[in-house]
Amino acid sequence: MENICESLDKLTLKNLELMEEKIRTNIEMETILREGHIELAKARYIRGKESIGCLQIPSEDEEITSLFHLETIKSNETDVPVFDISLKKSEKDIPNPIRRFGVLVPQNLKNAQKRFQESLYITAKIANVSAQLLNIQNEFQSLMRVKKKISTNDDGNNKKL
Repeated sequence: MENICESLDKLTLKNLELMEEKIRTNIEMETILREGHIELAKARYIRGKESIGCLQIPSEDEEITSLFHLETIKSNETDVPVFDISLKKSEKDIPNPIRRFGVLVPQNLKNAQKRFQESLYITAKIANVSAQLLNIQNEFQSLMRVKKKISTNDDGNNKKL
């Protein structure tokens, strides 16, 4: 029983640490997205609202290819998925979407693209932390069931005496 309680305490501390990390990364994500939107607004102001807008979004008949590759690795030991996102290696085949805005694009537009790309990496980090949180909560629940089973067995044995 003492080992189970100790394990529950460790899981609770780990849960709190992961929750703190998730909150920190969510705040970081909000900050980066806000900066990206501000940079995008500056680029629209510099180039004019008509030059940066919905017309540069690909239509339904155009093929959209991602600049990033998402890999999901599932560990056999913990059964927790780990997400890894990386920039694709062959950029020759994939056109840079910023080229839709012309050859000489404002630096603010490039900065906005960098901010939004950073947000993808942070999203993968948040997904990893969330998966770990879910795994810890599942472990916690299973240990609580074991503890409850042991405590009811102990109570039953004490009542018989």
